[in-house]
Amino acid sequence: MAVELEITDGTPWYLSPNVWVVADPSDTTESLPVAGTPCYIKARVKNNGSSSATNATVNFYWGNPAAGVNRSTATFVGQAFVSLSPGEEQDVLCLTPWVPIFLNDGHECILAEAFHASDPLPASLDFNVPTDRHVAQRNLSVIMAAERMFFMNFEMHNNQREPRKLTARVAQVPIEKIIKSFPLIEKTYKLSGKKEGKLLKSGFTNNRCGGKDFEQPANQEEAFELTPYGKKQMTLTGEIDGDYVFLLISQYAGKTETGGLGILIINPKNNKI
Repeated sequence: MAVELEITDGTPWYLSPNVWVVADPSDTTESLPVAGTPCYIKARVKNNGSSSATNATVNFYWGNPAAGVNRSTATFVGQAFVSLSPGEEQDVLCLTPWVPIFLNDGHECILAEAFHASDPLPASLDFNVPTDRHVAQRNLSVIMAAERMFFMNFEMHNNQREPRKLTARVAQVPIEKIIKSFPLIEKTYKLSGKKEGKLLKSGFTNNRCGGKDFEQPANQEEAFELTPYGKKQMTLTGEIDGDYVFLLISQYAGKTETGGLGILIINPKNNKI
């Protein structure tokens, strides 16, 4: 007999459709967060075990745009409780409102974790999203290009107690691989019938405002070393063609992907939103 709680990850793992936002606690449909406006986080929790889970705990968090987030860099929002029979699944609402700040306008980095006295969380500061069934993350941004050029400010985090060599990579992925999990994005930004474009050039820089690096971006990969529990401010700059592109920024330690975020870049000149 066992309790096995799970919040299912996405593909990639940091784009889970099972953690989302509603505008009001009574809403049953998803909405997009708006800076300065209170909203509420929900998570879909399932008990895969053979025993009932009575008053399981669900914790909710938000984070700034970052390719690596743990419990020391995420902000705790609130807590909820749920009872699940074996095989049962429920949508769980956090009644504590989350008020996105300006920094997060158009950005969702939200996490939820579910656990029980007989199914505890691993003893770790890290969320370990891809390997821990208890937790799921949704790290998704929408930004507007300007004359096909764009920049995205974010952070790289070293979640270890020792120096670590990390690599930041960017890659375009077809929107069809993402949009099925996030139909609200397609509806809100009216992507149907639009032309999916290409990433023409991109690069990473330390300049949060772009500057000259915005005009002459570097390579699509950058390696660096961070101090224990250190973080690094980064900017991805680049140029697209077409109406929109979808990019993934991934953080690697060696061959292990330790974090990432998805970015939908829209060319407003070609889109009436």
